[in-house]
Amino acid sequence: MQTLGERLQEARQRLGVTLREAAEFTKIRTDYLQSMEANQFESIPLADVYKRGFVKVYAKYLRLDDEKAGADFNTHHSAKASRRPLEAAADEDAPFEPESGVSSITLSRDALIYVVIGIAVVAIVLALVFS
Repeated sequence: MQTLGERLQEARQRLGVTLREAAEFTKIRTDYLQSMEANQFESIPLADVYKRGFVKVYAKYLRLDDEKAGADFNTHHSAKASRRPLEAAADEDAPFEPESGVSSITLSRDALIYVVIGIAVVAIVLALVFS
């Protein structure tokens, strides 16, 4: 199975485009494109969000599926993917639940509006009384 970098390089070569031409068109630095094609994303000194964006822009330029390329980057190259085991990914979408014993106060939108109006009325009354 080809790596993401190999697919990018193969697509560029198939189109007959040099790295320099690709860099000029995409506005991505040549050394970043080289790192991407070498599958050395960790050598690009940027946050994963920028690397993922570069992968998608470059893939689109090369007439590849940019969404799939972005997903491949997330799966194999993001710092988040390398820090956690695969089983942890299943828990990622679980809703946040506060620890037991911690009280939480929730206000509906209407209740919040009434509180704000009440505070404004009290402020106006106090201003009239003390002026």
